[in-house]
Amino acid sequence: MVILITLFLLCASLGSAAPASRDRFTTLKPVVTDEQVHDWLHVWQKRLRLEDWKIEVKVVRVWELEQGTLGHIDWSIPHKTATIKVLNPSDYELPKDKIPADMELSVVHELVHLHLSVLPLNKSSRPAEEQVVSMIADALVNLEHESPPPTE
Repeated sequence: MVILITLFLLCASLGSAAPASRDRFTTLKPVVTDEQVHDWLHVWQKRLRLEDWKIEVKVVRVWELEQGTLGHIDWSIPHKTATIKVLNPSDYELPKDKIPADMELSVVHELVHLHLSVLPLNKSSRPAEEQVVSMIADALVNLEHESPPPTE
């Protein structure tokens, strides 16, 4: 009888502790919310004067992007539509406090690509285009956040 009462009390105490421990995990603040990513899209779409485009942004897992990339954009010039994919914070290898700035930079980077979408695609100039897009996006985000340019 004592064993049954002990087991009952143990189960009751574990049962009441479980919701508290679940609450602890459900109240953790995400590193970046979908709302933040959409806000960055809206702000930068306006700044880059791409308001006539219908652009959506998706936070995706690492396997949904080309290896070694943090973002991607697909577009349709005739329809003026685009979809941006940015890497999910859980797949980042940066410290958590660096992830939001990097995700915002990814959104800007992909929007700069959209401005260049009117140019003919050329595989041989792709690395140069990527370098220019990166430099422009870095400069814009640094200006916005008033960071001094990197010194070399």
